[in-house]
Amino acid sequence: MRFLIRTGILIAQLLVFLALMAVISWGTTYFTAERYPAGATPVRLFPVIALPPAATDPPQYELLRWPDITRKDPPPPPRTLRLPQPAGEFEVPAFGDFKPYVRFTTGDAADGRQRVELKVTEDDYVIYAAYVTDGNTVSPESFRVWGPSSLLLAVFPAFVLALVLGRLLRRRFLPAPASAAA
Repeated sequence: MRFLIRTGILIAQLLVFLALMAVISWGTTYFTAERYPAGATPVRLFPVIALPPAATDPPQYELLRWPDITRKDPPPPPRTLRLPQPAGEFEVPAFGDFKPYVRFTTGDAADGRQRVELKVTEDDYVIYAAYVTDGNTVSPESFRVWGPSSLLLAVFPAFVLALVLGRLLRRRFLPAPASAAA
């Protein structure tokens, strides 16, 4: 019976460790997210969705990075930044074996502008971003990344908490060994 209890405790520790890794790593993306005041310049990886000037049905979206829409020399080609669909998804042309995948939702913001929230799934990372656009300009709101660095930050606290749980379960379910009375 003691063997089954110890095995159950080890399985519980492993499951708690894995669950805590997922929760803590996902939570660190919120704590480390960048939030931008009006007029701020975001990181170079900040994603923006655009449409080429020629309208097609269904729309052929492009994924751009912040430098692609703000460069001065040469100026970026004309694109519309206001998205016609309330939600959508598309694949970005592959640079290797992995095709980045983009999902977005839109909503109305103040002054008739459009708020866009997007999720870009790349090879190792998932990028979450939000911005407001009037169709020609973009005001970034937030940017966060989930990836291996988030998991690395979660290893130590998840390990310690799983050890504490194991100790508590052993105290509760395993009887103390009988001491040899002489």
